[in-house]
Amino acid sequence: MRRLAILMIPLVAMTTSCGGPIETRIQTEASSSLPAQKQYSFTAKPEQNSAAYQTARKMVAEALAARNFAATDKAPILVHIALADRPASIAMTTGEKDNVSTIAEQKERKPLQSCDDVEHRLTINMVNTSDGTTVYSGTAAEYHCKGSMEQSLPHLIDAALSDLGNSGQTANSKVRTRNGIE
Repeated sequence: MRRLAILMIPLVAMTTSCGGPIETRIQTEASSSLPAQKQYSFTAKPEQNSAAYQTARKMVAEALAARNFAATDKAPILVHIALADRPASIAMTTGEKDNVSTIAEQKERKPLQSCDDVEHRLTINMVNTSDGTTVYSGTAAEYHCKGSMEQSLPHLIDAALSDLGNSGQTANSKVRTRNGIE
């Protein structure tokens, strides 16, 4: 009986925990070069009205300051932030009829998983205000069972801005793995 109890411990641990490797899926695209002035501004009216969005905006400003960007009112770069928190069981697509492309696949629930996954997604677009061209675009997304958007934000922001300043880079996709609250 004692042997059976010892063998059950790993099984119980697997079914009750959601800690494990977290994959951050990253897509970035940079234009040939950034404007000489590393100055930016956010849109005058926030794109979203939530506490998580306000936190993200503050954290993006801090991350840009760490990369020697300065916030000014009339900057050559306009920064747009988008946050999404969706059930991972729903795929995201764009287009119509024969021209449909998938933005995010539907994620199946893992065996013995104790809760449904959600996807936390952050997109940061930097646009040249003089001609409307995209200077930089970064998207980072993670699946979580118990983690909150606020817990994901530092990782999502770092990932979404990971290729900022790499001039001449075309589209880039990569995956980072870390441990944490899944």
